[in-house]
Amino acid sequence: MLKLDIILGAFDEQNLVGLASLRYRLTENQAQLVSLHIDKDYRRQGIATQLTREILRLAEESGAREIYVSATPSKSAVEFYRHLGFQPTQQVNKEMFELEPEDIHMVKNL
Repeated sequence: MLKLDIILGAFDEQNLVGLASLRYRLTENQAQLVSLHIDKDYRRQGIATQLTREILRLAEESGAREIYVSATPSKSAVEFYRHLGFQPTQQVNKEMFELEPEDIHMVKNL
C-alpha cells in the first residue's frame, strides 16, 4: 500500500501552534522528519516532543528502519534531537546536504 507523506498539527482550540511533517521514504529504509516548528509562544511545553514521537511512531509503523533529520545548527535544536535519540551522522544524504549544508544531519534508528 502506498503511503503519502504526512503533516501533523498541534492546536490550541482553533489555533495551529505547531506542526511536524514526515517523508515516509527518503531512501528504501529511511524516513525523514522534514519539518518541525512550534509557535514561539508555545515552546518548551512538550509540543515538539509529542509531535516528534508521533512522527517516529508513524515512520516505524511504515517499515522504516531509520529516520533522518537535517537540524538547524543551534545548540537547542541539536540538544532536542539528541535527547530523543538522534545522533549526528557522517553518512549524510547528498540531496539533503546540498539543500542544507550548514545544518547538522542526524539519524535515529527505529
